[in-house]
Amino acid sequence: MIAKITKGRRATAALRYDFGPGRREEHVDPRLVAGNVPGTASQVADMIDRHTAYRQGLAKPIWRCALRTAPEDRIMDDAEWGRIAEHYVQAMGYGRCPWVAVRHGEDHIHLTISRLAWNGTLIPDGFDYRKSRPIVRGIERRHRLVNAELRSDRIAPQITMQERTASERRGSTQPERERVRYLVRVARDTAAAGGRPAFEQALEEAGVLWRAHTTPAGEMRGYSFSVAGWLDAVGAQIWVAASKVAKDLSWNELRGDLEEEPPAREVAGQL
Repeated sequence: MIAKITKGRRATAALRYDFGPGRREEHVDPRLVAGNVPGTASQVADMIDRHTAYRQGLAKPIWRCALRTAPEDRIMDDAEWGRIAEHYVQAMGYGRCPWVAVRHGEDHIHLTISRLAWNGTLIPDGFDYRKSRPIVRGIERRHRLVNAELRSDRIAPQITMQERTASERRGSTQPERERVRYLVRVARDTAAAGGRPAFEQALEEAGVLWRAHTTPAGEMRGYSFSVAGWLDAVGAQIWVAASKVAKDLSWNELRGDLEEEPPAREVAGQL
C-alpha cells in the first residue's frame, strides 16, 4: 500500500475532485466509506471548511492522503476500506479532527482531514511522511496486502551485475545488499517504538551485523551494515553505509523513527 500525502487550503476543492469525474473520467461511483462528518459531499466539505476557518492564518490546514493498494492485491469491499481508514487516521493522530474517506475506484481511497480538532486544538503535521510508513506497513500485514515499499523500491540503489555475480560465487541465493536492505527495514518497522536499543537488538536477532558511527563529540552519524559471509576477495568483511543500502535507511531518515522528534514548527493551541 502506498500513502501519498498532500496539503491543501480547502476541503471543498478536495471533495469536488473526489466526487467529480476525474482527470480521465476514471472515477466510478464516488461514495463516503468512513469519517465523522455527516451529510452529502457538499455538506461535508462546507462543514469541514467552516470549522477550519475558526483558526485564522493557517496556510494549508487540510491534510490529504491517498491510500492505494498494489496491483497484485485483492479487491476489498467498502467496509474493509472503512476499517483501514479509521485505523490510519487514528494512528496518524487525526482521530479527533473532522475527516472523511472517499472511494471512487477499486484500489484506493482519499482521506480529507482538517488539522483543527473538534475542540480547537491544532494537530502538528511535522514528520508525517516518516510517521506514516510503519502505520502503512502494519496495515499491509494486518490485511494481508503486498508490502508496496519492497515491491517498488524506488528509493534503493540498484544491485549491479557485478554484485550479483560476486554473491553467486559466495554461494548466496540473494545479493547480500538486497538481503540486508530487507532485514534492516523489517527491524526498523518492528522495533522503532523502542528506539535505538530495540532496533539494534532486532538487527542482531535478524543476523545483521552493524556498526554505529559517531562524531568525536559522541553524536550519532549513522550506521553501516553487513551479514555473515559477506567477504571480499581477500576475506575481509564487507561493510556498506546505510545510505548505500537504501536512502530511507540513512541516519537523517532513521532518526525520525528511532529518536524523539524535535518540536514541530506550529505549536498546538486552543481557540
